[in-house]
Amino acid sequence: MAIAKSSALPSPATTKGGRGSLATQVRDQLRTRILTHEWSEGKKIPSEFDLAGQYQVSRVTIRTALKALEAQGLLDIRHGSGAYVANFGSSIRAGLQELRSITETIREMGLEPGMTHRVVKRRGASADEAVRLQIAEGEPVLYMERAILADDEVVAYSYDAVAIRDLPEKSIGEMGKGSVFGAFAKLGIFPVRALAEIHAISSTEVGWGKGRPKSGLYLLLKQLHFLRDGVPVMASDTYFVEGRFQFVIHRTL
Repeated sequence: MAIAKSSALPSPATTKGGRGSLATQVRDQLRTRILTHEWSEGKKIPSEFDLAGQYQVSRVTIRTALKALEAQGLLDIRHGSGAYVANFGSSIRAGLQELRSITETIREMGLEPGMTHRVVKRRGASADEAVRLQIAEGEPVLYMERAILADDEVVAYSYDAVAIRDLPEKSIGEMGKGSVFGAFAKLGIFPVRALAEIHAISSTEVGWGKGRPKSGLYLLLKQLHFLRDGVPVMASDTYFVEGRFQFVIHRTL
């Protein structure tokens, strides 16, 4: 079943055969509506019944989508009352439990994503990269140092190593110019999970250029991305500039 069009809704980004379950498709479209301020902060969104009618899916599907958005810190679900748009300020917001492209998250906030590369080179894997990527030390990787921008403001610096032994030459070149996830998607390769650690960092060595914060404060998201078969494909150390990017994790009893 595809999510149906409605005159009250933007054109769905997904159709039958698209990636993800119905709940995921609904979640993504509701997320877009929230981030484009269709409903203002503190405002109650339509009921489960009304949303189920708009999207022509079950209330269980809607409930699953809403809980996912609550986990991302975008909704405040008040039992017996409904779901309300949370106050998430002007920072870019992402749920720690969700694997998403950073540029996609930035775009959904209504900002223009951008990227600049300081380093793009093929070299042998370091000892640490070899352990993380489960390859031999010295095996070829694509190493990149990138600045991630939102409306021309640096929000993160990323240091990445991609295992490239089995990748086509053209795809390796695309990774060095734009989104790594986008290049994977063109190959029909989708990292489906990541092991991640997050650390508060104070450093004058991280970053470069005018976007480097004077405070030297970052949130380091240290990730290892895996394919469905459990093969690690990319090790990333991404330093998010403090105050420009928010991470949310929803905890319950």
